[in-house]
Amino acid sequence: MLLGVLLMTAMAEDNPDIDLLERARDGDRDAFGELFRKYEKRVFRVARRMCGSDDEAWDITQDAFIRAMEAMDRFDPRYRFFTWMYRITANLAINHARKRKRRSEVHFEESYSAEGQQVTRAQLSDRAATEQLTEAVGRALEKLSPSLRAVFVLRVDQQLSYSEIAESLDIAIGTVMSRLNRARARIREELGSMLEEFE
Repeated sequence: MLLGVLLMTAMAEDNPDIDLLERARDGDRDAFGELFRKYEKRVFRVARRMCGSDDEAWDITQDAFIRAMEAMDRFDPRYRFFTWMYRITANLAINHARKRKRRSEVHFEESYSAEGQQVTRAQLSDRAATEQLTEAVGRALEKLSPSLRAVFVLRVDQQLSYSEIAESLDIAIGTVMSRLNRARARIREELGSMLEEFE
């Protein structure tokens, strides 16, 4: 009995959402609503980074929470809710990207005005140059495969650990590391001469 109480106390300390999760698992929609409000923006950011469009990201975010609500009775509240949500979101975004690619081949136009030009440190300090760099990184992200983009976004944007990413995407840690390295290499390749000024 004492061991069970100690384990539950340790779990509650490790997982601040445990009370909400248990209530949501028992069908309490208010508890699930609190989880939604707590994680909606973070889930949206993951979806946005993976699909590149606000509209698509909102659709994916809503679908992710609907799926989570429908599967809540199978969720083990000892685990972190955000990891589970990121896994659902990443899978939906990857599937969405595959469907979109099948419907029509998407070719991203290069509209970057400074393409092929060196960007100096002085220019980078300028707000416009920083915005251009951000846009260029966004375009480079869009060109990544969904599996590379998912790992990159979860690591760089959401700052998840390798083990959290592996758990979220149901892949090995070594796979996380290799995909992250490939994603970084492709982004460097896309940005080309712009990065020379940073190194």
